[in-house]
Amino acid sequence: MDLATAKDHIRSTVDANRHRLIEVSHDLWEHPELCFEEHRAHDLLTAELEAAGFEVERGAFGLDTA
Repeated sequence: MDLATAKDHIRSTVDANRHRLIEVSHDLWEHPELCFEEHRAHDLLTAELEAAGFEVERGAFGLDTA
């Protein structure tokens, strides 16, 4: 895949998921968390990635929020 094709694919994927991406962004903004205590954000983002078909390793590198 060349760069132009990759960019087009990214744009169309973002456009197709725009509503959910904005919801997630607003949720993160509305629930701020301190450094290394981002448990809610961790759970939200890992769940979103898993729902999109990604394999996610929770607690990577010995960090509960990684």
